[in-house]
Amino acid sequence: MSMSVIEMARVLEQMEESPEKLMFGKLLSELGNQSQERVRSAARQVSVPTLRDLIYQFQVVIEERKGETTKKLAEEMAKEGVSLEDFQAYLASKNK
Repeated sequence: MSMSVIEMARVLEQMEESPEKLMFGKLLSELGNQSQERVRSAARQVSVPTLRDLIYQFQVVIEERKGETTKKLAEEMAKEGVSLEDFQAYLASKNK
């Protein structure tokens, strides 16, 4: 019995740092390095429900990782001595 890509991704997701999970991450990274034409060509070979599920999964991860970026920026600003109040004042001045 063969597994769909989504089923395979779900199984790999359950494994912590297995070689399969690392390879799947590398595969996604490589896909991200491809041209728009190649990505679109590959996407046309996948069913619409599967594409929707992939998009949903990526959106969930993006939302989860927004906090990482915010935390990194906050740490960098703190190292530079920029306070929250300074940053808010800066943003307020840019929005005028």
